[in-house]
Amino acid sequence: MLDLLMWPLYLVFIVSATILPTALIFGITMPFVGVLVRYRAEYTPIRGVGLPGEDGGDLRSETYSYFGMMKRVHRVQGWPGLYKGIMPSIIATLFTILVISPVAMFLAIGHQVLPSGRIVLPAQSSIVLLILNFGLSLVPAILLIPMQIITNRTITTPHKLSAFAPKAALQVLLSPAERASPLRLYAVPGVALSEILQALVAPFLSMLLQFVPGIYLSHRLPVLLAALPIIALATALLTPLQVLGTRLTLQRLDDKAPDTAADAAPPAYEEVVELRTAEHAPYTSLLDCGRQVVREEGWRTLFRAWWVTPLTILLSTGMAMAQ
Repeated sequence: MLDLLMWPLYLVFIVSATILPTALIFGITMPFVGVLVRYRAEYTPIRGVGLPGEDGGDLRSETYSYFGMMKRVHRVQGWPGLYKGIMPSIIATLFTILVISPVAMFLAIGHQVLPSGRIVLPAQSSIVLLILNFGLSLVPAILLIPMQIITNRTITTPHKLSAFAPKAALQVLLSPAERASPLRLYAVPGVALSEILQALVAPFLSMLLQFVPGIYLSHRLPVLLAALPIIALATALLTPLQVLGTRLTLQRLDDKAPDTAADAAPPAYEEVVELRTAEHAPYTSLLDCGRQVVREEGWRTLFRAWWVTPLTILLSTGMAMAQ
């Protein structure tokens, strides 16, 4: 009974102890994440067109690479531009912790602490672990679809949005139909399917890891070497889904432009990224988005910044092995 009464205190402690590290992590990674979203969202038709009022050739030469995009964002918008989207990203992370923490605490009931300091959780059946693995990947991904849309639009909009003026920000980021019914964000074509498929890749590949010879013989370099084929497969699956998901989150449910009237619109930076406009046929699904991207921009667009995916996997795996 005492353990049950302590759960709310444990939850408060976990969330409190997570806020500072989360802010620190985003303080380091947000510029790279923001540039990645812009780079993958950049519309680069095969024949190429420039942004209004700019020499298209100069823009293309500057934003055709990840680091070229980073250079342009810093030159035009400065450090504030590189940190656009940090507030919704922090909110989404804390929300994920709130969802996962009760499950983690439930699993930790009856845990043992070894003299070495390692924590041993009670043994669970393989079926239970499989369900938990998929559930803990899927549930946060589904719940956070609206926040993912808001985050990507915050990063790519030229407007200077304040975290302390959410109403003005949402007028810029959401269409009137989306503001009237925020749950309609789940109906943005292709976004939900993209997020669900991305969430399924990790638990699916973790199952494959069970069959890699020698994967548990060592917790050092041989593990990574044995897992390289799995990492390559994850890169091939995740990168196109991430690129297409980014494009789809920026597409509004209706064709109306956001409410940016002169008396209500926040100030804006110079454009740093060219997005696909309403003059083109809208994407109707994840598959349609893939087809149109390949037809208009070439298949290489699907693998923009592909190296970020294996790098992220290796870093997260290395951190997990070091614990």
